[in-house]
Amino acid sequence: MSKQLQTPIPDFSICLAWVKLVSAGFPGSGKTSLIKHFCDSRFSAGYQPTVGADYGFKVFRVDGIDLRVNMWDLSGYPEYLEVRNELYSGCDGVLLTIDLTEAKSVANIDAWMREIAQCCLGSPGQQQQQSSMPDIVLLANKADLKDKRQVTPADAAKAAAKHKLHLYETSAATGEGVDKAFRDLLQRIVQRNRAAWAARGVKME
Repeated sequence: MSKQLQTPIPDFSICLAWVKLVSAGFPGSGKTSLIKHFCDSRFSAGYQPTVGADYGFKVFRVDGIDLRVNMWDLSGYPEYLEVRNELYSGCDGVLLTIDLTEAKSVANIDAWMREIAQCCLGSPGQQQQQSSMPDIVLLANKADLKDKRQVTPADAAKAAAKHKLHLYETSAATGEGVDKAFRDLLQRIVQRNRAAWAARGVKME
């Protein structure tokens, strides 16, 4: 008869720095391509709309900490609102993406910010003090398509300033601005969580 193991097995996962990022934005803005560029340094010119959500993972070192970055690519179509609602929960950062070749992308930023706030903070009647907004960056994508651009730098900057968002012009095709946007976002997340991670035993240098 086998004996029951008396010594508990330690949960080493608590000593790892886990980060959850989600992408949001108008369909066709290049959210999936940006994540693929960050994860795999590659670009696919063909457009395949995301069905529900897609997932990517990368270990990324920031300020002496190896982050386990879990990235959820959320479909921007209205029929997947419930999927987005579930995946916003517990996220550390949001990559809100607009398409510089579509003027209506800027007009939709207000709606996306309302959706994110409602999902992360809850309705006004709920206990909002138990939740907090994630760090959000605004990615103005397709910066390489200069001849097709419909959103001016001033319009993008105005939209970002309205919601106090960090703005990055990016191109998934050329890689312009992609690594900087991700690194800056992850650095802010590290700064916000460093003390809690240290108390948990996360390895830092």
